[in-house]
Amino acid sequence: MGNTIIPLGDSGDESTSRWMKAAGIAIDEEHYRKVANAKDIDRRTYNSRQHQDYLKPEEVLECEKFRIQDTYGMSVTPELVEKDDSGRLIKKIVALEAILAAPGEMSTDEQDRECVSPPTVVAERDKSERERLAICTDWSNHSTAWLMRHRLGLRAVLVDLMAGVEIKGDEAMIQALADFSKRNASHVKGILNLTIPLSESALWILGQYLWQLGLSTESRRPMEDGQRVRYYRLNTEDVEFIQQVLDYRQRQREEKERKRQDEQERNAAYAARMQSQYGINAPSTPPLNEDGSNNRGGMDTEPELSDSWWERVKYYARLAIERVEYGVESVKELLSTLTSDERCGVMLEFEDASPDKFTQLVTDAPQWTEWMA
Repeated sequence: MGNTIIPLGDSGDESTSRWMKAAGIAIDEEHYRKVANAKDIDRRTYNSRQHQDYLKPEEVLECEKFRIQDTYGMSVTPELVEKDDSGRLIKKIVALEAILAAPGEMSTDEQDRECVSPPTVVAERDKSERERLAICTDWSNHSTAWLMRHRLGLRAVLVDLMAGVEIKGDEAMIQALADFSKRNASHVKGILNLTIPLSESALWILGQYLWQLGLSTESRRPMEDGQRVRYYRLNTEDVEFIQQVLDYRQRQREEKERKRQDEQERNAAYAARMQSQYGINAPSTPPLNEDGSNNRGGMDTEPELSDSWWERVKYYARLAIERVEYGVESVKELLSTLTSDERCGVMLEFEDASPDKFTQLVTDAPQWTEWMA
């Protein structure tokens, strides 16, 4: 049920502490196994459950399995559930994805100070969060965190490390990163929530930044000139896993963009068709609602948050076809509850799905084009 077992009290009992630690490990392992073995659900079910006040324990496990599978794009195993760490890992990978992305354009402010804009993927995250949480003022500032890591010079270091380059820790860019961190320790703490002790080495400081990005290092100690020299590189398993997730996320973005373009083309096509066939100026994209949201769907709506705009139009079209037998006024009443773009889309779908009944409606109500206004 989400409870955590912890020891409490001033006096210590080592045997009890060991027992409680073992019990906690056993509980965690059982949770990982149950999540991996939970029943598969679809996105619609998952979204529906996010708005429920209470879920059964098995429903919680099913939602957790769907989230992990959708997040990483791979089969859910107990090992993956443990690695996910209740969603903490993907946040680190997203931060890594941000700093690895190429920065935006350089600009100059009124005081001739150069400012670099964040990558598109970072700016879009901030923008979508503000649109989704319109009444919230405590947004995550992904662009600010990205800018701090960028000024640290972390991107150049990570590009080399992700490519398999080994470091000793005395490289100029590693030392520069450590020096900048110590000079700006208060800003690093405030923005990245990372404490930088002035006495720590450059490699230790780099390790803290890597940990925040879901990475770790491994080392080897070859003989050079009769002495052992330690070389560090990124953990190979970490890099392989994270690269799979980054590739999956890139494919998801490309697929989303493809769907957006397809829907944009469909919206433009139906607007042109309404204009050519009936002389009606239909909007080419679904407009926002009065409250500023777009919960009817369309290009600007996240697929997780609402059904497709065209799916809704098809549903309304089926209702309109069924109402024809009850008379013109029944169809008109249904259309009056929709927005102008939905009305146009419904009539197009109506004509395609049931030409005979559409002809009957047009015959009984030749003024139907006036309903589109």
